[in-house]
Amino acid sequence: MQRSRFLAPATVLCAPLVALALATPAAAQQRPYLIWLDAAKIDVAKVMGLPPAQNSPEHRAEFEKVLAISSARTPEREKQAIADQYQTLNAFLAGMDHAYVEGTHRETRLLMREAQVELAILLKSVNRLTNRIRPFAMWNKVRVKPCPGGRPDGTSFPSAHAATAALYATLLSDAVPELADRFEERVKSYDESRLVCGFHYPTDLEAGDKIGRVVAKALLAEKAFKVRYDETRPEIRQAFGLK
Repeated sequence: MQRSRFLAPATVLCAPLVALALATPAAAQQRPYLIWLDAAKIDVAKVMGLPPAQNSPEHRAEFEKVLAISSARTPEREKQAIADQYQTLNAFLAGMDHAYVEGTHRETRLLMREAQVELAILLKSVNRLTNRIRPFAMWNKVRVKPCPGGRPDGTSFPSAHAATAALYATLLSDAVPELADRFEERVKSYDESRLVCGFHYPTDLEAGDKIGRVVAKALLAEKAFKVRYDETRPEIRQAFGLK
């Protein structure tokens, strides 16, 4: 596979995350914990890998998998998948039983938003990423039917939704290890929603998951963020009804 054949500007891939960064309060944007423009920080291409070449046997197998999952969706599963299109902490937690009450625990919400902005900065700083056509946009004899509502544009690889879910799960599990398994279960259902709607391929989700976890661990290892995180840890636990 020739890499140049599938490359596109990172800004196309990162539009949802960039929009999030722009919509984030100035107080959060003024806390740059990591200097992602330093390529030595994280080798993104190495972490993510590359998706199968279009029309390769591997790509066709992935398409068939997405087609099967999206075609078999029930109205109830479609409804959940549509709700999972939102990349917010509340949307992530809405898919699992928890004691967290939407609109409360301000510092927890701000901390997670700041972390997500860092994720956006990382993806935005990548100059060239693979340009992969989303499953529902592929022209085949049988086409994938996307979920109703807004359809994502830009490249399919990697999945920013999967990256966000992995980021949340890793950060929350550090403060609330008692719920780590439930957070991971939620990551799986949140990611699966992208297949249900025909928005991503499995390797898109795998790549996004890897990036989300790398960013979360890098943030927890960064002194300034760790100070903020430790200050917020009691509230995070309280948010889930734990001491």
